Amino acid sequence: MRVAIIGGTGMGNWAREGTQMEVPTPFGPVLLKRASQELFFLGRHGKGHRLPPHKINYRANIWALQEVGVEAILATFAVGSLTESLGAGSIVILDDFLDFTTQRPKTFFEDEVVHTDMTRPYSPRLRKALLAAGEAIELELVDGGCYVCTDGPRYESPAEVRMFASLGGHVVGMTGLPEVVLARELGIEYGAVAMVTNMGAGLGEDPLSHDEVAAQVGQMQAVVGGLLEASLPFIR
Repeated sequence: MRVAIIGGTGMGNWAREGTQMEVPTPFGPVLLKRASQELFFLGRHGKGHRLPPHKINYRANIWALQEVGVEAILATFAVGSLTESLGAGSIVILDDFLDFTTQRPKTFFEDEVVHTDMTRPYSPRLRKALLAAGEAIELELVDGGCYVCTDGPRYESPAEVRMFASLGGHVVGMTGLPEVVLARELGIEYGAVAMVTNMGAGLGEDPLSHDEVAAQVGQMQAVVGGLLEASLPFIR
């Protein structure tokens, strides 16, 4: 099975050695790294983390992965916590989402009536593989969590954090949607690893800072990279 890893904040430069390749798509070219015959890597924010969440070409990225034959995606996200029970350093294997984005193309089917089922947006098989890998390397994981996606690039207000939590959200980020939906539209299995880097606004005393988020991801990079590596044999 061909697998792609999509690296988010702090994970954009994490990858095995490989060959860079540019894949043309109807939505623009995408730069991938081919680590092996069956493994690809895509940095979601582009080289040097230059693309903010609302400028990422999500459709081009997912289309490119389909073009090279990818059947399963493992995606990573840096997220804020919406609950005091999930502190910084927690790693959540997502199982649901709430989409609060408003400014992004959300589908490949602009001119067709296609209703894609989202009963299980995050592949149960990939979730099982990630959890099994966590057990194998003795890494504590949170089994299940609802990801709330906002447009960004600003952080959320305390009132928004309270609202998202009241609706059942556990973590909040800016890049998970429409990525998972687009993958499901193309029949690609999708699993997601959320790295909690900070408490949401109002749950902590300090203002939120991207530098602090990146620093926290830096501390978690090797651990999450190890999880991704360990999960590959369970997928195949």
